[in-house]
Amino acid sequence: MENPEASISSTATRTWHDFLERMRQPSATEFVKLIKKFIVSLSNNAPDPERDAASVQEFFSNMEANFRAHPLWAGRTEEEIDSASEGLEKYIMTKLFPRVFASHPDDVKTDDEFNKKSALIQQFIHPDHLEIQPIYQNQTSWLQAQKELLKINTYKAPRDKLACILSCCKVISNSMFNASVVSGNQNPPGADDFLPVLIYVTIKANPPQFHSNLMYIERYRNRSRLSGETAYVFTNMLSAESFILNIDAKALSMNETEFVKNMESAQAVISGLSEDYYGEIVEEKASEKFEKSRFLFSKAEDLTVGDVEDLLNCYRQLVIKYVCLAKGMGVLE
Repeated sequence: MENPEASISSTATRTWHDFLERMRQPSATEFVKLIKKFIVSLSNNAPDPERDAASVQEFFSNMEANFRAHPLWAGRTEEEIDSASEGLEKYIMTKLFPRVFASHPDDVKTDDEFNKKSALIQQFIHPDHLEIQPIYQNQTSWLQAQKELLKINTYKAPRDKLACILSCCKVISNSMFNASVVSGNQNPPGADDFLPVLIYVTIKANPPQFHSNLMYIERYRNRSRLSGETAYVFTNMLSAESFILNIDAKALSMNETEFVKNMESAQAVISGLSEDYYGEIVEEKASEKFEKSRFLFSKAEDLTVGDVEDLLNCYRQLVIKYVCLAKGMGVLE
């Protein structure tokens, strides 16, 4: 499968370098002054997401009009004007990122709620809980989609963060389309098929500061470019987040008792084993539950050379499980 992020990343890089090169031209001096003045002005005010977003969007709009009227872009194509606007957005928002990202207590609170809820749900959720058709259940593709989504915190520009969401959704849609073709399904997958998969993937990925990332994109991505298919995909992601934050027994096709029991069990796993419970485990060490962990109660003198390979395999599995659990708890960066 082609890398869905490759072309986006390549275009963004060219756009960025082109913008910086033009801003170094003597004739762009006035633009540079305007940009720096705006950054300083906004940075000196107390954070206010709605006001800040309105100011940024207005500045983007005014600057695009200025680009069109300036000799540096005289006779340029719409694509080149777009590139200038994209470069401006990246520059402005990279500078303002520490000031505007996750700047509101409500966003930070929702981040925490989302991460905690996802960490619990991911312990027991199954594709069937979201009524995902068997032909669309592809854990390999879903893992790749999770990886794409988790890249979102490695970027500062709204466009780059949005590209991570687009890449995640592209992996999912490609997987579903291919599965539909292979199965001979006459009806291609639609929105009702796609959204549950996106919800499942998002729960399993559980990206840190996810709500703040979505709000950052919504507020500071140039609104003239948040349209069409891009807007559709982003809206789906907002819907997925809302579903996860409000998830309950009914949403997972479970009865209330079963849901509460699963949530409590998940909390116990995340909280860790108490000393009393560990004592109970030791007493039951001969039970079938521990047949796959035969080295758990072994002593060094009990091991043989022949045990080394099995012990190494057990260690690898343990590390993989720890990393997956730690990621879900949000303790790994």
